[in-house]
Amino acid sequence: MAKMRRYSIEVRDAKSKAVVVSAAVDWTSDEKQVAMTQIFRLPGFESGGISHRLSQRRAAKRELESFRRK
Repeated sequence: MAKMRRYSIEVRDAKSKAVVVSAAVDWTSDEKQVAMTQIFRLPGFESGGISHRLSQRRAAKRELESFRRK
């Protein structure tokens, strides 16, 4: 069974910084990845930096985990 973790999500208005949506969810890593991809596709969300940094961190974490298993 896949390990689930609790994540908190807040979507804020860029100008006023007011919270538009707030949620706490229990997701597996795969479910989190799908959700993050969908969030980054929301209208008005700037592409680039954030999603790229998350991808780099995820790749580094997987590499470290595979190294530890050896």
